[in-house]
Amino acid sequence: MHRSLPILEIVTMISHEIGHKTLSSFARACRMFRDPALDVLWRHQNTLMNLLRCMPEGIWDESDEEGDWTLHRPVLPADWERPLFYACRVKSFHYDDRFRSPRFPTSPDFLESLRLCFSGPHIFSNIEKLSWYSYHEPTFPHVRLFLGPRLENLGLSVLQSIAHLSLLPVIAVECPLLTDVGVECSYELDGQRSVSTLVLGLHRLELLFLPCLDNAAVEHIARLPSLTSLTLENQSALVPFPEYFSSNDILFPRLSSLNITGNDVNAVVPLLTLLTHTPIVELTIDIPDLTPAKDIAECYSAMARHCSQTHTSLGKLTIGRGWGSDTPPTSADIATYLIHSPQFLPLLTFTNLTVVFLTPAVGFDLDDMAVADLAQAWPHLRERYLFPSVYLNLPSRITLTGLLPFAQHCPHLSHLKLPLDASAAPKWPQGHKAGTTRVRQSRLRGLDVLRSSIENPVLVAGFLSSVFPRLRRVFTDQDPRLQYEPEALAEHAEAIALHTQWKTVQAAPRDSHIKLLFHSCSFVHMSRCLSFPSRSFYFYPLSILRVLGFSTI
Repeated sequence: MHRSLPILEIVTMISHEIGHKTLSSFARACRMFRDPALDVLWRHQNTLMNLLRCMPEGIWDESDEEGDWTLHRPVLPADWERPLFYACRVKSFHYDDRFRSPRFPTSPDFLESLRLCFSGPHIFSNIEKLSWYSYHEPTFPHVRLFLGPRLENLGLSVLQSIAHLSLLPVIAVECPLLTDVGVECSYELDGQRSVSTLVLGLHRLELLFLPCLDNAAVEHIARLPSLTSLTLENQSALVPFPEYFSSNDILFPRLSSLNITGNDVNAVVPLLTLLTHTPIVELTIDIPDLTPAKDIAECYSAMARHCSQTHTSLGKLTIGRGWGSDTPPTSADIATYLIHSPQFLPLLTFTNLTVVFLTPAVGFDLDDMAVADLAQAWPHLRERYLFPSVYLNLPSRITLTGLLPFAQHCPHLSHLKLPLDASAAPKWPQGHKAGTTRVRQSRLRGLDVLRSSIENPVLVAGFLSSVFPRLRRVFTDQDPRLQYEPEALAEHAEAIALHTQWKTVQAAPRDSHIKLLFHSCSFVHMSRCLSFPSRSFYFYPLSILRVLGFSTI
């Protein structure tokens, strides 16, 4: 025997590199490998079947086609000796009651039988990670049997009753070492108080995914030195925090990822005031569709005013719609919801952005000058998406000339999405006497023009290929070949016509070989929930299609 094999650490490292089938053979054949091999084999479990089959034969009947294991005889304490020898090696367990079969026993009756016949407090005494996805209300309470004092990572979904919420404060007492906690509640359930009580009892938190928190819980996690990621997916309004609280203390010192879905701006702005010393790298803010432009502008201003450390650290910014409205805006509401250039300016203070997604309900009113300021302020951009209104088809004031600042100031930009006015293509000055140099950017691969207007596809194609020689795909939001309902076809006739115009951009002769990808998107009308199928298509030059023998129209 090699002299290094008696060293437990080396044997453990070897066990982690060997396949399970070989490990099983080692565990049976070599006493030295038995414990390290069994630790690896049992470390991650997603079913209780393996444990139950360690019990004496004849206790459980697993013949039920519905996946319900039933007891055949009473369970004695001695029946648990062998299963517990393996159960203490389980460090991670995943439960999901959507999948029911003899291999995955998940029924409430089975879990109740297991709870009654098990004599100890926890089945897995050394468990460190537990994912409990219970979509049937009767199965959720049985999660308590699988909690353990060494638990560090806990995911719970979905809490659907007051009784379920009552378990949360207990978890803080039984599992004080938790560092990663995710809780998902039914939207009809007000879980703020219970979730906040859970958080107040935990002091080692690093990652949080929760429905909502109250002010006391926010103050608690703001002082935690280890918290790096926070997601609040249904946050209600918070009371503004006292100024001394954010000015005197260094809050959220290590938080790098923040994701807030708020009921309104008042759920977001108070949190932003606490981020003065926080090095946020990824920030996502979702607010309701019908949020007035002045409230969104307040959110932009709060970010620029309070998140001073984030000015240089923020790399990915997403500000979008949390959920739709039953009463979509009309043309008369444009003044209320349309975001203008001055309201947009505070975002330009975040100078190291690489990915930007901005999706207001009605859209932005930006011109070429505003877009030029944006491109100069964000020179590190790789992806930028400015979505227009999902409700109103507003004309864009950004012309093709507005793309030049991106070519000049954003050398890393690979994907760009924004509505354009391509009714006129700019002409390049001829000769060297003009004193101008053509701008070329070789990183852009995809351009999404949405429902942009276009007049002369040949000139547009020439301009795009000269500025972005490696552009491969141009997207629109329509495809006339899809089988739409007659009403939908009539409703989107203009968009389909624009799509056809942009398709001919591909067929125009030019130096580059742009491949246009047109894909349909879902038009969700809250009033009648109309959606279209999702499909992607490639369009090749008509000349190539003819050479290949395809008939063209």
